[in-house]
Amino acid sequence: MGKHSAGKGRGGDDAHARRQAIIDGLLADALRPAFHRPPSHDALPPDIRKAIDQLLAKAEAQRRRCLTYDDLEEALPPRDVSAEDLEAIFWILAEHGIEVEDGEV
Repeated sequence: MGKHSAGKGRGGDDAHARRQAIIDGLLADALRPAFHRPPSHDALPPDIRKAIDQLLAKAEAQRRRCLTYDDLEEALPPRDVSAEDLEAIFWILAEHGIEVEDGEV
């Protein structure tokens, strides 16, 4: 547990607020049809691929098809993550039948 909670202090509330704003925007955009496909897993930056792999492993280990935003936050790299990177994460999770939800799962 200490490993995952250590990332919360890096970047502070500002990084979390920026990520949440991006996530909120992506959720709003999800209601509109998508005309492009985000890059494949292999085309993503290494730290984003690692985050996706961690999220997929967590969902598989828990034998669940949903994760929380806290799970997402813990897996994201400590740098600012672009909207495109988050879109790719959500897209790949969705391809695996995994949803990200508020609260505990």
